[in-house]
This record gives sequence, C-alpha cells and structure tokens, in this order.
Amino acid sequence: METILRDRLMAAGLVTAMNEEKSQFLDLSDAFFAEIVLNDGSKLALTEQIVRNVKEELKEKGVQLDSVVRAVWSVKDIQFIGPARGVSGGLRAALEFEAVLESGSRDRTVSVEVTLAALNKLREKFGLSERVGSPSWVREGDVHEQTLKKLVGEFLDFQLSSGGTSYWDPILFPRRELTEPAVSYLVPDSKDFKQLRAAIDDLLGDYAVEYSLRDLASRNVHIRDFERVLPDLSSHLGGAYKPGEPFAVSALTLFQALGDLERKRLRQYYSRKVEEIPEELKQKYPRIFSN
Repeated sequence: METILRDRLMAAGLVTAMNEEKSQFLDLSDAFFAEIVLNDGSKLALTEQIVRNVKEELKEKGVQLDSVVRAVWSVKDIQFIGPARGVSGGLRAALEFEAVLESGSRDRTVSVEVTLAALNKLREKFGLSERVGSPSWVREGDVHEQTLKKLVGEFLDFQLSSGGTSYWDPILFPRRELTEPAVSYLVPDSKDFKQLRAAIDDLLGDYAVEYSLRDLASRNVHIRDFERVLPDLSSHLGGAYKPGEPFAVSALTLFQALGDLERKRLRQYYSRKVEEIPEELKQKYPRIFSN
C-alpha cells in the first residue's frame, strides 16, 4: 500500500512536498491507514484525488484503506477585529480575532473567538477585575492587546499540532473558540510565580501591610517602584517543599527565572494589590504613594 501511494505521488511530482517526519503508513491487520502530511497546502487537492483513486482500486481488491491528507500550517499574522457578532449581527460575549495561516504557497484566513469566560480567566491571572455581561474590553486597564494576540497564536499553534484523525482542518473549519479551559492550559502558573504572588499577598496583607509601608517609608522607597520593593518579598517566601528541593531565598532570583508573560502578570498583580491598600494607610504614608 505504501509503495503504491508513494509511486503515484512521485509520478505527480508530490513526493518532495511530503513531510516525511509527520507522514505515516500503518498496517492495522484488517485495514491500512495512511497519513500523508504536506508542507504545501496548495498540493492538498491533487494529493487527495490521488489517494481517493488508490482507495477505489484497493477496494475492488477487497482491501480497505483509511486515510488522512493534511498540510502543515503556521501562523503568519493575527489581527484584532473587535466584539464578536452572531449570524444575525448581534453582539456575542466574546472578542473576535482574525489569523492568517500559511502552508507553503497557500494562505488561509481563520477566525478565533475569545469567550467572556476565557477573557475573565485571563483577567484573573493578571490580577484585573472581572467583567460580566459582555467582554467590554478596553485598551487601557485591561488585558493588553498584544497579550491577547500572543495567546491566540499559541492557541492556534496548539490546535494545529495534532495529527492523525484528530487533526484540525482550517480549510473545512475556519472558526475556532478559545475557552476558559484553554486559557488555564496555555497560561499555567509556575511554582516560582505562585511563590512570588503569595509573597505579595503576605507583604501587603492585612497583618503585615502597615509594617511593610512603615519600612518602605523609612527607606524612602516608593510603593509603586516594583524593582525596589521586589527584594522585600524574599522574607515573605515560604510554602511546602519536597525533600531535596532547594529552598527559595531570593525573590529577585525567582523573578528573573520567570518568562516575560509571568513577569508582566506579576507586575500587574502587584499594582492591583497596591491600589487595594486602605485609603487611611495611603494618607498615613503619603510620601511613598505620591505620584
């Protein structure tokens, strides 16, 4: 079966377009399975026709061939469109993004809707206030547009990574929905991030906040100067450790080990906690809160 398919593809000049690493030919005892993966989506139609012809020939001989013909796609560009709309034109509780995928010489435009639940999960991870009713996304004081684009790109990369019978065909199904579980999977909280977030909660928590503010004031450290406050988190690090696991003693070391996205999230989380400090304490230490 594999020889027949390869010979036909070679005769059509398609073998060089095949991705040998991802393609596979399997003998399943009662049937054959072929997954032919192309590096150029413009060759899909011809390849599918050749496979259909081979299927019919084998069927006449009593041989069953199951197949998947797909292309390798990559994300070329992502644009924010605006609030998502239904078929009737009414607003949906989602944001719409448009992405251009490319496979060799072929492009395909697809749409991704980021649901309200997904957006609120992302807001939670960035320490931003949840919104209800509709996404009501704004450019200032909300999840950054570039962050949303990056997330949509990672979501599409993940969707396109599956092979076999579970693959996503962006030609047949050009619309995707990015949901809350997808955000949880794509934006996990590392242990270092969790430790630093807990340290912020402790530093600015009910029991320690006034002591922390008094200490910062004595050193003339502005409360919103995250880089200068960061070392103070070291004394608030803690939590359970497994046997043999190194104990974190430097908040700066942990912060430097984070990726760009988690650093941005931690900064925003810290800023939110500063804003939540009671007004009477802000008035008591006005110098470290002054703009």
